[in-house]
Amino acid sequence: MSYDYNEISKIYDDVRQADFEVIKFMIDKLSINENSKVLEVGCGTANYLKLIYNLTKAEVWGVDQSQGMLDKANEKCKSAILVEDNASELSKLPVSAFDLVYMVDVIHHIKAIDKTFQSINRVLKKDGAIVIFSDSHEHIRNRLTTKYFPETLEPELKRYQNTSEIIESLSNKGFNNIEYGSIEIGEDYSYGPRLIEIARKKGYSMFGMISDEAIQRGIERIRKDMLEGAVIYHQSADYVLARKR
Repeated sequence: MSYDYNEISKIYDDVRQADFEVIKFMIDKLSINENSKVLEVGCGTANYLKLIYNLTKAEVWGVDQSQGMLDKANEKCKSAILVEDNASELSKLPVSAFDLVYMVDVIHHIKAIDKTFQSINRVLKKDGAIVIFSDSHEHIRNRLTTKYFPETLEPELKRYQNTSEIIESLSNKGFNNIEYGSIEIGEDYSYGPRLIEIARKKGYSMFGMISDEAIQRGIERIRKDMLEGAVIYHQSADYVLARKR
């Protein structure tokens, strides 16, 4: 099933927000400040870029292949330099320019990850950092979305690279000091109604890969569980961090 990112940009901010703990991790871990130059690949509507700029006053850049997303990003974060480009190319960006390049829930949309990491290596400064936030296969199997919409599991495992694959590709494309882990974000006790709304709007790309009937069955499962109490989302973010050699 198709997933039109220019179309989804219209409701993107209804279903996607920046996780503060993810941003705090990058700022603290990599000492991001007003002298830093930061690039988000797959920036969407600039939820993360806006918060990074507000907290650090760093020079922030965003790349996305959807002009609809970038139009929304420009409205939200006037301080960002926004570029329409392909993640695997980054041909419109300066060379050896960035202290940090990061991606949040984006790498699974990219098939040519070797080429993407090679391009990111090119635009990073020496010893610059790349941080990739992407769910591991274990994480995917334990998602609430998998519980309520089990039809999403197989296509999600197919399109998501596992952590070991990301690490191997980074190592082969000029990165070292690779580490991985998970950040605890917190618990959302109001996730049940929100997940119903996200599923109804197909606000996560996984919902573009299953039938409307499967979505409706999942919504009914959530509503049934909500009769017994809150549907609690234990939030965490898996990451891989590496440095340019």
